[in-house]
Amino acid sequence: MSAPSPKQANPAAQGPVGASPAGRSPLLFIFLTVFIDLLGFGIVIPLLPIYSTAYEASETELGLLFACFSGMQFLFAPMWGRLSDRIGRRPVLIGGLVGTALAYLAFAYSDALANAFSQAVSGEDASPRQILFMLFASRMLAGFFGANVSTANAYIADVTTAENRTKGLGLVGAAFGLGFTLGPALGGELTRHSIHAPGLAAAGLSLAAALFGYFKLPEPVRHSSSRAYGGDQLRKAVAEPRIGGVLVLAFLFVMAFAGFESMFILFGLANFPAKFGMDTAIESASLAQKMAAAPYAGRYLFVVGMISAVIQGGLIRRIAPKLGETRLVFIGPTLLGLGLAIVGLAPTFTWVIVGCVVMPFGFGLSNPSVSSLLSRAAPVDQQGAFLGMQQSVASLARVVGPLVAGWVMSQQGSRAPFLVSAGVLALGALIGLWYHRSFAATFTIWVMPQVRKSANWYSTTGR
Repeated sequence: MSAPSPKQANPAAQGPVGASPAGRSPLLFIFLTVFIDLLGFGIVIPLLPIYSTAYEASETELGLLFACFSGMQFLFAPMWGRLSDRIGRRPVLIGGLVGTALAYLAFAYSDALANAFSQAVSGEDASPRQILFMLFASRMLAGFFGANVSTANAYIADVTTAENRTKGLGLVGAAFGLGFTLGPALGGELTRHSIHAPGLAAAGLSLAAALFGYFKLPEPVRHSSSRAYGGDQLRKAVAEPRIGGVLVLAFLFVMAFAGFESMFILFGLANFPAKFGMDTAIESASLAQKMAAAPYAGRYLFVVGMISAVIQGGLIRRIAPKLGETRLVFIGPTLLGLGLAIVGLAPTFTWVIVGCVVMPFGFGLSNPSVSSLLSRAAPVDQQGAFLGMQQSVASLARVVGPLVAGWVMSQQGSRAPFLVSAGVLALGALIGLWYHRSFAATFTIWVMPQVRKSANWYSTTGR
C-alpha cells in the first residue's frame, strides 16, 4: 500500500501541534519515548531466572521464557510496520506502549492472575506451573506489543533528510542501549520493596511514555514505507560474501551473548550463591531468599552493560582507525569467546568477574564493527534496508541463543552453555579472520560512518 500524501493525512491523527516534523523536537520525543520504554523492559530482565526457579521451570523452559519475547517481536514486527503505513506512526507507537504496560501488569501480578483463573475453573489455588504459564503469557504479550520497534525507525525516516537520518537513528539506538543498561539495576533494587514492584514500575514507565507521546509526538508526513528489506536484499546478501559474511558474524556473536544473558544468573545461583546474597543452595532456597538475589543480579548485568557502552560509545572510535574494522571482527569474537570460556571454567567468583570484564570488550568491538562494515559494503541507497536485515538477524539470534543455552544447561550442567558459546565464537573468529584476509583491501579508506551509531546500541538489546 502506498503511503498517503500530506493532503490525505487525517488531521485528528496529527497530534498536538508545536513540533515541526522536520525539526529537532520529534527526535527528542522519540528518544525519550524509546528510552522510557526500554528502561521498563530492562527492569524485568534480572527477575526472569529467579521467577522461573521459584515456579519450577527447567533450564530449557527458562531459555524459552527469554526467547518467546524476541520470537514474538520477530514474527509481528512486519505487521506493526504495515499497520503504521496504513493508520500512522503515532497511534502505533502509543498503542504499543499502552499494550506493553498491560503486559507488565500481567507480569507483576502473574501469581494473582493465575490464582484467579484457577479459582474460577477448579476452585483451587494455582500451582507453580500455572503461574509459570502466566509468566509466559505476559512475556509473549510484551513481545507482541514491543514488536512496533520498526515503527520508531520509520518515524525517524519520515522526519529526517538523507543527510541527517543516521544521526536520528543513532539517537534511537542510544535510547535502546541506555534503557536496557540501566533497567536491570533498577529492577533488581526494586525487589527490595516488593515482588510486584519491578513489574509495576515497568508498567508505569510504559504508560508515562505513552502519555508523553500522546501530548508531544506529532504524526509525521510519511515519506517512506516501513518495510526495511525484501527479496532483492536477501538475494544480494546470499550472493555477496562481503554482506553475507558480516550477517553470519552478527548472528553468531548475538546468539552467544544472548545465551550468556539468559543463563548467567542461574549459573551464579548454582555455583556461587553467596555472591548473590544467598546462604543456601538454590534448590533449597525459599522464594524470599531467591528474590533477595535479584539486586545482585541487576548490578552484575548493569556493570557488563556499562563496559559495553563505554567500548561502543567512545573507545571503538579510537581503536578502529588503528586496527581496521575487518581486523576487529576477528579480535571481537575472540575476546568474547575468551570471556565466556573464563566464566564457564571459573574456579572462583574472581575469575567470573574477569570473564565478565573481558566479554563486553569483545562484544563492544564486534557489534559496531559489523554494523559499520555492513553499511559500507551495502549500496548507498540500500544501507537502511541491510541494517534492518541485521536487526532481524539479531532478533532471530536472541531466539536461538537462550533456547540452545537452556537446553545445554539442562543436559550438561550450569557451566556448559558458556563453553559451548565459546566454541561457537571460535568458529566466528575463524570466519572473522577469513573475512579480514579476503576483504580488508576492499575497504580501502576507514571512515567513521554515522550509520554505525544507528545500529550500535539498537541491535544489542533484548528487545
